[in-house]
Amino acid sequence: MSEQREHDEQVSASVWGRPAVSATAGPATLSLQRRALLVTVVLRTSSAAVAAVVALLGLGSAENPVWVLLSVAGVLVWAGLFSIRTLRGGPAFRSGAGDVVLCAVLCLLHGQLVPASVLTASAGSGWVDLIASVTVLNAQCLLRQPHGLLATVVIATAYTAGAPGLREAPVVLLLQGVLSAGMFILLRRAARSADSTLAAKAEARANDLARAAARADERDQQRRLHDTVLATLTMVSTGVITERSEVLRRRAVADLRVIQGLAADTDDAAYQARTTNPGDTTTPLVPLDAALRSAAFAPRPGLPALTVKFGIVPVLLPRPVVTALADAVGEALTNVVRHAGTTAAQVRAQPVGAGVVVDVLDGGRGFDPAAVPAHRRGVRESITGRMAAVGGAARIETRPGDGVHVMLRWPR
Repeated sequence: MSEQREHDEQVSASVWGRPAVSATAGPATLSLQRRALLVTVVLRTSSAAVAAVVALLGLGSAENPVWVLLSVAGVLVWAGLFSIRTLRGGPAFRSGAGDVVLCAVLCLLHGQLVPASVLTASAGSGWVDLIASVTVLNAQCLLRQPHGLLATVVIATAYTAGAPGLREAPVVLLLQGVLSAGMFILLRRAARSADSTLAAKAEARANDLARAAARADERDQQRRLHDTVLATLTMVSTGVITERSEVLRRRAVADLRVIQGLAADTDDAAYQARTTNPGDTTTPLVPLDAALRSAAFAPRPGLPALTVKFGIVPVLLPRPVVTALADAVGEALTNVVRHAGTTAAQVRAQPVGAGVVVDVLDGGRGFDPAAVPAHRRGVRESITGRMAAVGGAARIETRPGDGVHVMLRWPR
């Protein structure tokens, strides 16, 4: 009965698209159950209406007209209650059991409800036969097996008791029950198979997204390390700053803060992954101009001071995009101080459509992009990679002796 109760909860909760109580049923199973229930309602109401018309047409020749009128009234009332109860999400087992009980009573009173000529016909053609046939079909939908087949046996037995003798109708009812039960079993198995396939694809997609997020986080950490720790080590190895220099101490302190921030960001991301609603896609908007100015004025121990001229139009963008743009601008300005041979640069930003374009320009010595060694990851990861990670793009225009123009665009 627990399986039947679970079935009742699933199908009743899904008639009008409400969430099912059980989380085990997938979309294909719920869709099948929803449509099957609607079919049972249509069959019950239409068969009750047709049976009532046929019964009233043969009322004059019936064995007991009073019982016919009472039976027709009961069938019509039950059809209305059945439809309302099913569409409102009543338990499917109770609806199916009530349907079977009513049909069994009609079959036991068969001899009193139809004319003798109809009762003696070789094939069941009376209005009670119509009710019995529809009830057998609905039972396979509303009841789990073997309850559906048991209901078929009960109806066929009641039919035989109410209309004694050798007749085709009980055998036909049994065949209808077996065939419809087999059909519903195959449909339910196909729906479960489809749900399994969909669940497997959803799980694979979730795993792919998780791995992609992990790779993106790893690349972001590598970019931050390149911009700080590796840059400091490079300056030490080239002799720009010495191991006893005060500049080295300040850079080491700043680099340590970056490393601690990476650990804090990782913990915070893990917490958000556990507590954030996956359906919540809202992202806070933050001002880009403030972030760009902070990146431009950020201290660069061991490097000359940089004069930056701004041409920034205020714009609000999602926080991850602003962070990526500010970090890319910071790396571009650091490259100006370190490699361009100039201490002046320009930073411009203006909205374009729903996005933004940010330009970093300098009038320094420029460089040949094709001559940059493969192991140098500053432009490739800290600028281009950062923008690609948030759906943007970066382009570097430069040539020896003609300065550098870094163009950042979001979205791509």
